[in-house]
Amino acid sequence: MIRSRLGQQEVRKDLADVVVAHMRSPWRRPIAAHSKEAFQAIRSRVEDSSRPLIIDSCCGTGDSTRHLAAQFPDALVLGVDKSAHRLARHQFGESKNYAVLRADVNDFWRLAVAAGWCPLRHYLLYPNPYPKASQVRKRWYGSPAFPTLLALGGLLTVRTNWSIYAQEFVLALKAAGCAATESQITGVPPMSAFEAKYQERGHRLYQVTSDLGLEHVVGDKLDQPAGLVFPEVGD
Repeated sequence: MIRSRLGQQEVRKDLADVVVAHMRSPWRRPIAAHSKEAFQAIRSRVEDSSRPLIIDSCCGTGDSTRHLAAQFPDALVLGVDKSAHRLARHQFGESKNYAVLRADVNDFWRLAVAAGWCPLRHYLLYPNPYPKASQVRKRWYGSPAFPTLLALGGLLTVRTNWSIYAQEFVLALKAAGCAATESQITGVPPMSAFEAKYQERGHRLYQVTSDLGLEHVVGDKLDQPAGLVFPEVGD
């Protein structure tokens, strides 16, 4: 639960302008070397597999990745997080249809789109909400990474314990031309330690879903919104 003395109190009225600006402006942030290495290390497993792909972005210790692998046994599930420390605490389960890897999703998403990956589902579970009003551009929907998130496609599922974050995510998706729904979730088995903690503390939990689909796929290439500049992805 976001403490009111620290957090933003209402939805930002300029959010649509922030989103549109990112959609129109090329993002040229360099790709980190460790992200390129992680992508190349997993690339053949993804591209040689006939399983549908599920990405669990910002997976932390990978509890949610393990949960998703058990929930979707016919899929290949990738958990991606930038923290080696968090990933080192991952406890592998019995499922063999998943992997966790260290990469910055800012980089990994762009590499995945450039390589033509089309995940069936994409999860963002309890991302850092950056609750101060001045931090809106650090939230995924207010960041320059947002156009890449949309280009990646798939059924996007976002969970948060801050209602404003959920509301703004829906507004950002709609500003980008994507339909989205928000709902409160109750009585569901926790997918991660974070979710279990929030449930135990009685927090209200919210879920945003948006079917980003594959409408932007043309042949085996992805249409690139103006705000996207993708790296070259070698073999």
